[in-house]
Amino acid sequence: MRINRVFVRYLAYSLEIILLWVLQSSPKLFPELWGTKPFFLLALAMSIAACEDVIPSLIFGAVCGALADLSASGGVGFFAAAFALACFGAASLTSTYLNRNFFTFIVLTVAASVAVTGLYFLLFRLAAGVPDSGALFLTRYPARMGLTAAAAVPLYFLNRFLSKSLTAAQR
Repeated sequence: MRINRVFVRYLAYSLEIILLWVLQSSPKLFPELWGTKPFFLLALAMSIAACEDVIPSLIFGAVCGALADLSASGGVGFFAAAFALACFGAASLTSTYLNRNFFTFIVLTVAASVAVTGLYFLLFRLAAGVPDSGALFLTRYPARMGLTAAAAVPLYFLNRFLSKSLTAAQR
């Protein structure tokens, strides 16, 4: 009996998504560093986008974003669209213009982390008129951006291993 390697790879990604969603959304399960936790689902979505084609990257990005939305606000919206666009952009750039390597992954992950987190701050904190939003930004958001990029490094190597080992050999 032959195992469908794509199915197993996508199943492994799905299990990672569930595990990191629980880790991200459960209070006091993962310790906060500098008053914040990393955005595990964004780091995972970007690591999947570094290993997969455009359409699977878009879908996994949207799923990770939808779960992040459910954890944050209870409704699906901003994070689903932002993660999907970030993963689509990263996968498109690496499949068309850039080489797929660790340096490219880090640059794209930092850019996505800054863009998604910064846009969230602008739309939902600054535009909403949260008092003392400048101090809030400086104390929480740069640490979250950096921790998200740092959390993406082991996920990149794990997903790169899964992608290479569960891809059918070319004849």
